[in-house]
Amino acid sequence: MRCSVLALTAAFLTCFVVVPINAQNDPPKITERPRNQAVRASVIAAFFCEAKGDPLPTIAWRKNGKKVSTTQSRYLVQEYPGGGSMLRIEPVRSGRDDATYECVAENGVGDAVSAEATLTVYENDKLPPGFPQITQQPTTKVIEMGHTAVLVCGATGKPVPTIRWVKDLLPVQIGKNPRYTILNNSQMPAGVSPHFNRSLEFDRGALQITNTVEDDLGRYECVAENEVGTESSQSTMLYVKVRRVPPQFSIPPPPLVEVMLGADINLTCVAVGSPMPYVKWRKEPSIEMTPDDKLPIGKNVLELKNIQESANYTCIASTALGIIETVTQVKVQSLPSVPTNVQFSDVTATTVRLAWSYPGDDSMYFVIQYKPKYANQAYSEISGIITMYYTIRSLSPYTEYEFFVIAVNNLGRGPPSAAIVVPTGETEPGTAPRNVQVRPLSSSTMVIQWDEPETPNGQITGYKVYYTMNPQQPMNSWESRMVDNNQLTTISELTPHTIYTIRVQAFTSVGPGPLSPPVLVKTQQGVPSQPGNLHATDIGESSVTLAWTKPTHAGENIVSYELYWNDTYAKEKNHRRIPITETYTLTNLYPNTLYYIWLAARSQRGEGATTPPIHVRTKQYVPGAPPQNVTGEAISPTSVRVSWEPPPAERSNGRIVYYKLQVVEAGRSDSDATITRLNDTSFTLDELKRWTEYRIWVL
Repeated sequence: MRCSVLALTAAFLTCFVVVPINAQNDPPKITERPRNQAVRASVIAAFFCEAKGDPLPTIAWRKNGKKVSTTQSRYLVQEYPGGGSMLRIEPVRSGRDDATYECVAENGVGDAVSAEATLTVYENDKLPPGFPQITQQPTTKVIEMGHTAVLVCGATGKPVPTIRWVKDLLPVQIGKNPRYTILNNSQMPAGVSPHFNRSLEFDRGALQITNTVEDDLGRYECVAENEVGTESSQSTMLYVKVRRVPPQFSIPPPPLVEVMLGADINLTCVAVGSPMPYVKWRKEPSIEMTPDDKLPIGKNVLELKNIQESANYTCIASTALGIIETVTQVKVQSLPSVPTNVQFSDVTATTVRLAWSYPGDDSMYFVIQYKPKYANQAYSEISGIITMYYTIRSLSPYTEYEFFVIAVNNLGRGPPSAAIVVPTGETEPGTAPRNVQVRPLSSSTMVIQWDEPETPNGQITGYKVYYTMNPQQPMNSWESRMVDNNQLTTISELTPHTIYTIRVQAFTSVGPGPLSPPVLVKTQQGVPSQPGNLHATDIGESSVTLAWTKPTHAGENIVSYELYWNDTYAKEKNHRRIPITETYTLTNLYPNTLYYIWLAARSQRGEGATTPPIHVRTKQYVPGAPPQNVTGEAISPTSVRVSWEPPPAERSNGRIVYYKLQVVEAGRSDSDATITRLNDTSFTLDELKRWTEYRIWVL
């Protein structure tokens, strides 16, 4: 068991515990050794090496005993699946790259293993007899997906060279992919003519790829090799063309199906395209009939059992190229008729009485659907009405409602009646007047203006403006003034240089609504009104960032702001004059403490009215150290017991509320970790995988 410290911040330290569970290790073993090569100068040399072991070995390359530096642009080291590694040198230089190259594999289990190969570089004018030459370079191919692609390569040499292929710099594993084949002369497909040299044999080694897929796209090279040397062709591209056809219905469902009540039917919908579309069903208006995790491709049969009502069913076929729909109406025969002559009466602010007629005698009960006429919302529904009249309650005042009546019998619901629109009556305003603004005209006169309530609940008939120098008094002791249906008034004969509190109330014919929030103003000409919307934008352990809007009146004459605050910890009241701004950060505050903060603007004529106090609580400090002595013990092949101790008391920064235990398989990202919140200092992780290494840490 070992603990590795990976991260340390001012807030916490992270400790990882690595717990092996019955791990089995194998030392490295080289399964494919690099081969000796002789190449022409200025071309390509590539060595391939594979190794296996548990854990999978890492492979490094050495040149004449020294590690190959990949900072040189001519040297490329690339790993490939299955524990393989490639060393590619391009272009090869005579005298500099003639060397012994070594592939070294190690995995921390046992000793490292290695294999060597030599590279011989010939100048172009000093090639030995029989050295391979590419006589037919592969050319760019464009093939449609699913068809067979043939990349031709011809080479001469003595002995006759063997042809192998490389895709995107890595070897093509002919034996591991049955779709890949290297052809000889007798296997050449029709239309491909092998090159013939009188002194040597036919060129051979074309690469055939059957049933091509998009992953076959890439850059290919052929490599000719015999005992004299190795020669690589120019690289060429194979493009795989994918057909793109938007979806279309080949067998659409019928537009209308009539059934008896309780019948069963199957609706078949078939669509084609390239790629093939997903097909699903939806019952209108919005019920999905096909689960998103089980979407069939091409064909979807909707099985409807015991049909009780008429409905529209939409078949939807979709691909990345588009979405198409077709609708089938399933109609249940002999549904009820339409209710007629719908009338309303006894309308109040919250109730409406409906009455209607019905032409037949097959109705079992009625359903009323309703909603505000202009609201974008679903209809409310009242079901099971056995009379031909009903009073709908709990409506919103002063609102136009749209009503429908639907008859229901043993076959299902009939069509809705014609809509009837009914406005409900008035009641008191539901909200206070908005945006109350006050501006002093002189030291004894002020003007007040406001906006209509957001929820008037009727026609506003007037407003009542309350004002006082002592807001602690009950409202019936405040001075007031009635204002007709106007949104501005002037009040004079006020006490100079005094802060007044103003509130406004709206009236309908039924009565008054709620009072607006208090607004403060100082009766002194030229002083600013109170700043607006004082609020905290960021709260820390020892600081609070505030923001506000400048006063609506005399804001252009502001010379500073007066900021006041007190706290509930030290019982202190503080004041600070701050420059003209609309944001400010208070610092050196106590953590986890409730503060009351208010603000006023100052002009050359004096300080204006303050804002109402806002309350802000600073944050508590997070722990300054991690849990201690984190240990893990494998108590079974699939479970681990994890224990720890709290952080040191002097660095806890308060009471520890909870711990976070995180676990993830070794090699996976921290973001994939499973997180468990705990109030205890130990926990048993179970249902783990056998033979698996995990990383565990506690916060």
